[in-house]
Amino acid sequence: MTVWRWYWLLWLLVGFVVPETIALIRDPKNTLSYAVWDWFGVKAGVPISHWTVLHVLLLAFVIWLAGHFAFGIWR
Repeated sequence: MTVWRWYWLLWLLVGFVVPETIALIRDPKNTLSYAVWDWFGVKAGVPISHWTVLHVLLLAFVIWLAGHFAFGIWR
């Protein structure tokens, strides 16, 4: 691995994996995902017809993020 790849691996571990693991040990609901869903008011079982503009923006961001991380598109 090049230095650049090691940098990203270290960043992922220190910036995300370790804090998420500590948060989960303290409280299973204390995750980044749960916080984002709570901030945007996303609740389980809400039909699409009751979504707000914030819900649609969050969905668009998640689609972009998945495409960007998985395939390196939409830089």
